[in-house]
Amino acid sequence: MQHEVLFPRMYSEENRHVEYYKDMMGFSDTHFPSFFDNVAFFARYQTGLMYMRYFLWNFAGRQNEDQGQGSIYEGQWLSGVKPIDALYLGDQSHLPPSITDSNSYNRYFFLPLILGLLGAIWHFKRNQKDAGIIALLFFFTGLAIVLYLNQKPLEPRERDYAYVGSFYAFAIWIGLGVIAIKEWVFKKLNPQTAAIGATVVSLFAAPLLMASQNWNDHDRSTKLLPHDIAVSYLESCAPNAILFTYGDNDTYPLWYAQEVENIRPDIRLVNLSLFDTDWYINGMRRKVHQSEPLPISMKESQYVSGERDVMYYRGMPVNGSVELKEIVDLLLSEDPDDKIGLIDGSKTNFIPTKNFKLTVDPQAVISSGTLPASDLTRITPEMDWKFNKDYVTKGTLAMFDILVHNNWKRPVYFCSTVPSEQFNGLDNYLYNEGLALRLLPLKQDSIAANRGEDPINLGSII
Repeated sequence: MQHEVLFPRMYSEENRHVEYYKDMMGFSDTHFPSFFDNVAFFARYQTGLMYMRYFLWNFAGRQNEDQGQGSIYEGQWLSGVKPIDALYLGDQSHLPPSITDSNSYNRYFFLPLILGLLGAIWHFKRNQKDAGIIALLFFFTGLAIVLYLNQKPLEPRERDYAYVGSFYAFAIWIGLGVIAIKEWVFKKLNPQTAAIGATVVSLFAAPLLMASQNWNDHDRSTKLLPHDIAVSYLESCAPNAILFTYGDNDTYPLWYAQEVENIRPDIRLVNLSLFDTDWYINGMRRKVHQSEPLPISMKESQYVSGERDVMYYRGMPVNGSVELKEIVDLLLSEDPDDKIGLIDGSKTNFIPTKNFKLTVDPQAVISSGTLPASDLTRITPEMDWKFNKDYVTKGTLAMFDILVHNNWKRPVYFCSTVPSEQFNGLDNYLYNEGLALRLLPLKQDSIAANRGEDPINLGSII
């Protein structure tokens, strides 16, 4: 049965989200959320837990950095702390050790919050138009984003960074709060004493207090795990390699290692999350540091934004596997007969089969140093695989273009954290080499046969 409700906030079909809604709101298994239920969820979770909690992290204090999904012991703004204890450094024996021992147990005593509220009040009294502009910035980069995103629960990480604009806006009022204090003190003391007093009070109320509380939990000087893994990824690759990564967590540490520490500038990093954009493909066609341009044959007009953004699979009667070069040529063809019509009346290229193959020249593999001459008998004459998607994006097309024209001149790797669907069906030809997975034209049982073992793809052991 289809239900409609005004202001829907609970909407996911994932079972874990549904169970969270039930648990947080106290719903029975048969209860359908009403308008008032949705408003309550908006207030409790989306506004309270996923905005006000983050807002107060910055200006009131925080008990720890454990990711919070509603528990009073995880990532709250001094939740579980007796109100009076939030105002002084007194007895903390009633707090769980996990809170008091955490470097993220930051106590601001609400002073930055109070200073900002004083600044906002002073601003509206002095200049309502200018204050209204800051208030709009505060709203549209904060609560308006909460309204627009309609955020689901159980996020993979805290999302406080999504609202940083509103925190900046409030910080403007903290600055104006200094002027408000100065003017109030001026009425009680002479100007020179008032200026000194206002400066001292404001410094201790915000920057000095916040720096002293935040330094230990924001200091990353000894947290080198991402750095060390990034270096290990790069050092796992042969010279002049192409290394496919995926997403920001995979790629940023690698970029840092190359750009800042000049580690393995010969390797070309290819972020598959960006590979579907024309500007990124353009960058891959240029030399960077010691890395030569990638062997991409496509012309810019063939992949510019709006061209070949997505091309679909339409099964056709095809005998056996189709050479990858023929697939690339078909996807780049401008012949109307090589395209299919879409519902909107436009036409696009397509793939007629998911059974691909890449013919291998064993001598090219040996001469490039990809494999030693002693492995000649283990090299497969053609790599056969089944494409694992129902569509091709321009980034996937660019990867196929590279594989077709690389001819094993440059080693090709994937980070082991790349999702398997991004291998595009090449899983059986990926083998562990350090932390990376290297694309090799080996017969699938060749290594196991040499060891007298059952056939096994080493790429599946990570």
